[in-house]
Amino acid sequence: MGAFIGLPPSLIETYGSDIKKVYKANGVPVCLGLVTMFLSAFVHLVITCIVIVLLAPILFEATLPIQLPFFFLALAIYIIVSLSIGSVLGLTVKNQAKLTMIAQLVFLPSIMLSGIMFPIDLLPDFLEAIGRIFPASWGYRLMLDNGFYIGNSWYLILVFFAAVIVCGILLNKHKS
Repeated sequence: MGAFIGLPPSLIETYGSDIKKVYKANGVPVCLGLVTMFLSAFVHLVITCIVIVLLAPILFEATLPIQLPFFFLALAIYIIVSLSIGSVLGLTVKNQAKLTMIAQLVFLPSIMLSGIMFPIDLLPDFLEAIGRIFPASWGYRLMLDNGFYIGNSWYLILVFFAAVIVCGILLNKHKS
């Protein structure tokens, strides 16, 4: 949620205002705003997730993942991919109100159709197929015990590189 609803408004504020002009006037690369916000959001989301993972056994009697290092690596990959999609949204949409609606239209189906909220077997086949379009489905599979392998990560890697290319194009537009 932080990647889709938290990061993009900050990008609109930076690249849709006079802050971008200040960057240009002082010789700061235009991409630096995106990079610093991306890293800041990543650190905050990872800290939040660590707190949730450590408190879940105490508060909800949940069990910790068997392979904790692979779980956190998969989580980091999923957060990076989600932030890259949020970056595309923040650089593409110019209006804050429209951005909120679009971000929710991306976030809610991705969570509801991924298997995170409830077992994906409860969904009809066509909704299960639609859920595979969203990175949340792939990130969830990657974070499951014994789920960390290339078969569950290729889609996330593809989405990440596509988002990086789109962000590069959009930043070039903001530069000129």
